[in-house]
Amino acid sequence: MHRSAVIFALSGILLFSSGCQRQEESEKTEVEYTVAMSGEIPDELAAIIEENKEKEMRLVWMDGNDMYLIRGYGKQATGGYSIAVAECTEDEETLWFDTRLIGPQKEDAASAEPSYPWLVVKITATDKEVVIE
Repeated sequence: MHRSAVIFALSGILLFSSGCQRQEESEKTEVEYTVAMSGEIPDELAAIIEENKEKEMRLVWMDGNDMYLIRGYGKQATGGYSIAVAECTEDEETLWFDTRLIGPQKEDAASAEPSYPWLVVKITATDKEVVIE
């Protein structure tokens, strides 16, 4: 009986913890962003991306009132990859940016050449901590 009371108490703690976590997540708000195409990226940033495209990238780049969030997935064996934004949210202290690499579809004829998928989003500059996942 004592053992079940401990398990019940631990279950209550876990429920309480997960409830707090959900509350924190609900305080996040969506951040408006624009996916920047290669012609819309400042030349200096384009050069940095080109230099680092073969490895994974998580970069923040400032240009006046604009902030660019860059996520690159490094060298992939073939073409046909795309990147989706999973999250671009903020709370009072932190901005979160998370993306997902989407592989080539079977019906798509993926290029036999290697590719270097990357994505740049542009947001209004902030002084918050930025977490790129």
